[in-house]
Amino acid sequence: MTSDPSHLASLQQALILPGAELRAEPLTDEQLTLWLLSLPDPRLTLDSQAIGAFWQRLPYWAFAWAGGRALARWIVDNPNYVAGKRVLDFGCGSALVGIAAAKAGAAEVWIADLDNNALLAATENAALNDVHVLPVQGEWPQVDLLLASDVLYDISSSADLKQLMLNIPDWILAESHFVAPDFVALDCLHSTVCSTLPAIGDFDEAVAIEIYCRAGQTRLT
Repeated sequence: MTSDPSHLASLQQALILPGAELRAEPLTDEQLTLWLLSLPDPRLTLDSQAIGAFWQRLPYWAFAWAGGRALARWIVDNPNYVAGKRVLDFGCGSALVGIAAAKAGAAEVWIADLDNNALLAATENAALNDVHVLPVQGEWPQVDLLLASDVLYDISSSADLKQLMLNIPDWILAESHFVAPDFVALDCLHSTVCSTLPAIGDFDEAVAIEIYCRAGQTRLT
């Protein structure tokens, strides 16, 4: 699969920061490559107005977030959890998790995100890794497994995620335990420490991540 230069140019313009560009960065532990934001100086030496504008329009699809990296690594180590299944990557961002699932043998990978640039980035990242993803348009698709990471920091994501977690029998969630959902019983499959890439500002901070499934969800193994 090949990238679309016009899509990449559009995403490049959305990076906002002076000197920022998209670079194809290999993630060794996750065994895939993503188009990520790259800066000549990662220390973000900008005035307060410029930094404020950046945070308000953060291109989060240009980052490999800690939870997504942790879940992607877990999928690499446990491909049987996704192999042959129809999967939904909720709040996909770069589609790091969905691409990991596709490479691990998922039969079908759907991606969902509120940001159209995220869906565009996800399809370009899928092409970069020679896999295919399907953007959700309209109603939620019928899937076997829900995957989600780094979404519960945003209260606007909670209602949709709750609905999906209650309606889809099997799911895997990667989050800090500080924001773990309280509306369903959880089992912790794995604990790890991971960081976000690129390491700009305070994004290089190591974060403790838990990989959860529904309590008693043993049939996934």
